[in-house]
Amino acid sequence: MNRSEKEIENEVYCGYIPANKQERTYGFIDALLILSGYCIATWSYTQGAYLTGLVGFKQLLITAFAGAFLMLMIYQLPVILSARFGIDIWVWLKSTLGTRGVKVLAVTIILINFPWYAVCCDLFASSMINLGELFGINAPPITHKLLQLFCVLLGSFMAWRGVHAITITTRILVPALVAVGGLVMVIGFRSADPSDIINYKPALSGMTGSTAYTLALEANFAFVITLVGGMAGIPRLCKSERSAYYAGVLGQGLAGSFFVVVGAVMAIAMRLKTGVESTDPTEMLSTLASPALALFSLLLVAFANIGTQAVGSYLYGVMLKTTFPKAKYNILVGILALYVSVLCIWGKIVEYFGTFLTISAYIYAPFAALLFVDFFWVRKQKLDFRSAFSNEKNNIYFYTKGFNIVSIVCLICGCIISLSVYNPITAEIYSPILFKLTPTGLGFISTALLYFLVSILPPVRRYISPDTRFHPDTKPFDRRREPPRQNIFLTPLMWLACKFLTHSGKLKINKGDSRGIKPPFLVLGTHQSFTDFYVTPLALFPHRANYISELEGFENFGEWIYRQAGCLGTRKFINDISLIRNIKRVLDRGDILVLYPEARYANVGTNSKLQMSVAKMVKKFGYPVVTLNMKGNYLQSPIWNLTKREEARLTADMTYALTSDEVKNLSVEEIHSRLSELLEFDEYRYQRENKISIKYLKRAEGLELPLYQCINCKKEFSMKTKDAEIFCTSCGKRWKMDEFGTLESNGEKIYIPDWYEWERTQVISEIKSGKYGLALPVKIQALPNAKNFIDYGKGRLIHNHKKFTLSFVNYNGNKQISLEFTNKSMPSIHTEYNYRGQGQCITLSTPDNTYFIFPKNSDYGFNATKIQFAVEYLYSE
Repeated sequence: MNRSEKEIENEVYCGYIPANKQERTYGFIDALLILSGYCIATWSYTQGAYLTGLVGFKQLLITAFAGAFLMLMIYQLPVILSARFGIDIWVWLKSTLGTRGVKVLAVTIILINFPWYAVCCDLFASSMINLGELFGINAPPITHKLLQLFCVLLGSFMAWRGVHAITITTRILVPALVAVGGLVMVIGFRSADPSDIINYKPALSGMTGSTAYTLALEANFAFVITLVGGMAGIPRLCKSERSAYYAGVLGQGLAGSFFVVVGAVMAIAMRLKTGVESTDPTEMLSTLASPALALFSLLLVAFANIGTQAVGSYLYGVMLKTTFPKAKYNILVGILALYVSVLCIWGKIVEYFGTFLTISAYIYAPFAALLFVDFFWVRKQKLDFRSAFSNEKNNIYFYTKGFNIVSIVCLICGCIISLSVYNPITAEIYSPILFKLTPTGLGFISTALLYFLVSILPPVRRYISPDTRFHPDTKPFDRRREPPRQNIFLTPLMWLACKFLTHSGKLKINKGDSRGIKPPFLVLGTHQSFTDFYVTPLALFPHRANYISELEGFENFGEWIYRQAGCLGTRKFINDISLIRNIKRVLDRGDILVLYPEARYANVGTNSKLQMSVAKMVKKFGYPVVTLNMKGNYLQSPIWNLTKREEARLTADMTYALTSDEVKNLSVEEIHSRLSELLEFDEYRYQRENKISIKYLKRAEGLELPLYQCINCKKEFSMKTKDAEIFCTSCGKRWKMDEFGTLESNGEKIYIPDWYEWERTQVISEIKSGKYGLALPVKIQALPNAKNFIDYGKGRLIHNHKKFTLSFVNYNGNKQISLEFTNKSMPSIHTEYNYRGQGQCITLSTPDNTYFIFPKNSDYGFNATKIQFAVEYLYSE
């Protein structure tokens, strides 16, 4: 039992298992000390010395502190999540990059960032050698390499011992280092005239002052942002979110920047006193300080590097443990030790300090931007933990073969944008204007903006946010919001797009006496396929219009773009008073309102019955009415098989149906009769009359969805199709669909709409005989708004001569729900034959939600067409 508890503890503190509240050991002070120790290693002295070659002391103060705090306050925000849930950001990043993408990035970051610890080891070795020289010991050249490796081994051993050993060490070491920093600052100012240090300015060669200042700011941005990879290893163990955040910002911003300034003071003092430039703090200390003070200072600096090596090995070991959970923590620390040992033996890392710093920032800045945008806008601080901690192939964060292609492309784009502005190898500036943002700043801003913008696009949003089904937005769509006019800048683009999309159908628009009619007026259009939305704007040219649309369009294409297109959101076959008010608003302000009163695509190319409520609405509003009877749209892409038929020809008859005076003087019944006549259509009759030959070889496939009952043997759900044939699996009867849409069997012809209406009579007979009824298990998805579907899983649907009853468990599993929809409240029902590749479905709606209902499997006799026939008859009965 003790062994098991110890193993669990190791997993908690080594990063993979979330730390619960009882396991959080750090208050603000401990977290501040450890994170201060993480970044006040002697490489801070190296950073300060590097900056003195770019800017004066006063500018250096501004760039060091302002640059660090500005970047830290932004990119440290995601540690809030680590403290809240006790997880490392690398668990979160599985959702951002994919389960394999996060592994690739983790290894990449180790390769480009762990050279920092070779710098640590180099400075440790220099400290010890300088200490020896103070005692008259001249070590052989090999000693430097051996001391470097000793630093690696001692720091790695502390990391092996775990976070508790690191905590004890930093409680002692960090206050001592801060004291040494203050002492070193005093040494620097006493070694030279303080005014000379304060007024120091570098001798720039071939570089303008503004360029040098930008490079200094870039160096500080890059200096702090390279800490992002391990930034959550400590905050995840903090007792509060506030402590975690401020410990990171202050520990790395205040302490780190202070030691950068200390290093700068030492470098300037060294330059002023000896004329020798040095970035080695151990050399500076031994030169500028008294022997006793130098001895004490060098000793602390030496052990500071060991402490930093330990903290870094722990944090990056946790990072690797999180991304490679099956690997053992001690082995991962050993691999890190081996890598930094190789770099120490190579011995060139200090020489390329500025270059590797900028190159690493080119990766880190886009990476930090992705995390920031994903945290606040894409996932909105929510994560599906079951997927984040499960087998990589059995979770929603697997994406495309383990990689989130969208975020990885954004990350690469951010790197390329930075490289297109500044070359860190040759120090060449390609764009002086963009360079002022600094390469790191530009990489962060451009990646964040790109990722945010693409995440708005609905297809991209659905791809990168599969976890919305676990954390959905349940807020209902705002139906009361007044629809804006169609965006005047978007309208020409819409016309061009519609012209292109209808070009193959050789669209012909007959305006007749409607030519020249001025807004406001109401347009009633036939509804056959999605092509209707391409034809209507061209028919109304040059006028803009507002369109009534179901919410699934808003969700599919995005609410913003739909509102800019002038769409009014609603739900099908409900009483929507807000919609009526918005229609009146549009007409009263002098605009055109387009309504497709059938509210459903044509199942077999014929119109649905026009509801009397439409005529009543026309009468009440009193505005002129134009009808748009479109032909060929269904033939081009029937709802039961959306493959485009290139031979179909498109026509639209636009008719000035009712003037204002006629609306005022005619009765509701007369208005209804006229509109019904103008909106009547039969696509197959249109095809035959215009001799439109459709040669598509699979032209009958899918026809068994509307023609679900055999007209020969009357067996239901027995129809199948293949290529141009439809046949019954019960009686064997076969019909072939000719090129003009007529079904033929052994010389006997039948028209598809006639078969369809025959099925309607069969359903009516079944209802009258009391045999009709539906009770079956279903799958349910809900659409409360324009943002996301909610998966309710399994439920039960019952339909009888009075009502629908839909039962299911709420998506979070805490409440049983049963909804009722009376037949008298629905003139019809929305049907789909293959909704987004999921098969047949029907929808039932309340004012604030639409339920998409799919059969649980195909064995239950679910057919959307039959249910539609039953609903329409029971409403009118």
